[in-house]
Amino acid sequence: MEDLKNILVVDNHQNILELISNLLQMFKYQTFCALDTQTALRLLEEKKFDCIITDVEMPKPGGFDLLNEVKSKYPQLPVIMISSYANPKMEKQAEESGASGFTAKPFRIETLQKMIEKALEKTEKVKVC
Repeated sequence: MEDLKNILVVDNHQNILELISNLLQMFKYQTFCALDTQTALRLLEEKKFDCIITDVEMPKPGGFDLLNEVKSKYPQLPVIMISSYANPKMEKQAEESGASGFTAKPFRIETLQKMIEKALEKTEKVKVC
């Protein structure tokens, strides 16, 4: 049986959440969805995830709040951030806060897939050491 990687997708827009989840399933990832940060944090307590993809702009607590919480509790867990309002300052903040990747909406699914693969590859290297 194939060992699928678990990816948590967090976005407060149901249609975007479903779109990203469906696309990732086409790439053979097991996806779980959360419409807000609180739900995402609850899911993190219940299940092991290999990667998180989160929107930046969500009602408080937002994407950066989620990133900070994840990095304090699960420092090796990769977090990829997406934003409709991306700018260099936001991208720099994401990088400095420990995000594994950052992309603007609309994004190419291939770009997101490469970010996920790169983040998972780094995580695997950490496990091997």
